[in-house]
Amino acid sequence: MELEAQVQQHEDRLKQHDKELSRLNDVTIEMQKSMNEGLARVDESNRFLREQNTRQSEQNAEILREVLNRNKEEEKHKYELRMIDKTNIWKLILGIGGGAGVAFAFVLELLKFFRG
Repeated sequence: MELEAQVQQHEDRLKQHDKELSRLNDVTIEMQKSMNEGLARVDESNRFLREQNTRQSEQNAEILREVLNRNKEEEKHKYELRMIDKTNIWKLILGIGGGAGVAFAFVLELLKFFRG
């Protein structure tokens, strides 16, 4: 009888262990599902961040291009202004010289007229 009781106890323990193993297996499966869902969200987040980073890089490249083009145009404009300044200085010098020559010639003609 005692042997039967021990066998029954062992069987009960085995059933209890089987139930516990099944419960642990269910918990493990739930944990795996949760991890997979978490990893899927992380992958989606990473994909979104990569796309956002790509767009930001493209925007930065466009901004840099625009700044470089603006600087290039500004340098060209400054060069043109310097050339205009130099041209205007020569025109001014020639104009003053011509005006002075005309005035000098006029004064000489006046002197000739009054002398003689």
